[in-house]
Amino acid sequence: MSAPHLFRLPKDADLLEALDAICRDKGITHATITVIGALSRASLGFYLQDEHRYVSHEVDKPLEVLAGLGSVSLKEGQPFVHLHLTLSDATGAALGGHAMPGCRIFAAEAAIQTAEGPEKHRVFDEATGLFLWG
Repeated sequence: MSAPHLFRLPKDADLLEALDAICRDKGITHATITVIGALSRASLGFYLQDEHRYVSHEVDKPLEVLAGLGSVSLKEGQPFVHLHLTLSDATGAALGGHAMPGCRIFAAEAAIQTAEGPEKHRVFDEATGLFLWG
């Protein structure tokens, strides 16, 4: 297994857009991702299983990224980053969820570890309403 690719993410960028851009630029199509750092604001999703839809929770304050864990796979032929975040605020209270567009980077570092074996492709799963590995 190769060493992870290490990246400093740009301040004020959208977290998911920055990670997607790295994967496209570097040709990364299947990998695991870890992220640490801080966000100036966050948008976190929670999947309503009975309704097959996400609701998002906007957090408009500075947050520490305690852990960002995710994967890269292919969705409709393009690299797709699926990321979950555990965050804390100034009081130390933790919150988390599915990273949604709108997570604004204050300072962040990402490690992207390419995976061995065949690429994973996301396909629609009727039972869950989600795009999962086929």
